[in-house]
Amino acid sequence: MKLFFKLFIIVAIFSSTSLATEYNIEYNIKVRGLEIGSLLWHLELDLDKYTTTIQLNDSGIFSGLYRFRGEYKARGKIKNASLFPQEYSQIWKTKRKKREINIFFEKNKITKLILHPEEKEEARIHYFKLLNYMDPLSSFLNILINNSPSKTIDGRRTYTLNPSNDLKKNKILIINYNNIWADHKRNDLEYIEIYTNKEVFPLPPRVKIKFKNILFELTKN
Repeated sequence: MKLFFKLFIIVAIFSSTSLATEYNIEYNIKVRGLEIGSLLWHLELDLDKYTTTIQLNDSGIFSGLYRFRGEYKARGKIKNASLFPQEYSQIWKTKRKKREINIFFEKNKITKLILHPEEKEEARIHYFKLLNYMDPLSSFLNILINNSPSKTIDGRRTYTLNPSNDLKKNKILIINYNNIWADHKRNDLEYIEIYTNKEVFPLPPRVKIKFKNILFELTKN
């Protein structure tokens, strides 16, 4: 996985001197075989920069009971076939709640973290002192490139995405999990499992995510 994706990134970058290379993939999201939503993943690679966006929407027979929408964006620079984030944003909206997160990076450090609504608790982690942390989208893509652990911050927690040595499973374990805010004591994200396919590189055709003891299965349309 590491070799194929790294070669793909290098070829994509140097074969497009000025025009960006774009990729789109749509997934069905299922829980226990029942469709609950859809996910559209967009990736754009340029000579020295990247942009990636994920859009989540409810669908299926339960969409009338639980409506949700999510949008996640990351952009940054590409150096030596590795990604370095500059900005990350997240919007999560249901019938009752709307949450927004914005993280800004510079020189491998977090320069600004904005939450809406604002947290009332004191931060338990000095996140401005963290070094070489990435947003979740950039971190996931970096693992596809390098297949090595990636330190991650999503605005509410920090953790390390740690790829398994078993190349057949391609499981990414969540380790060193810490909640930033005192009122968040849960370890929600357990693991991510990806299934690679050279024909649809760079984005995987199938993904499994264990979150809050629920297994979400994402399958390419």
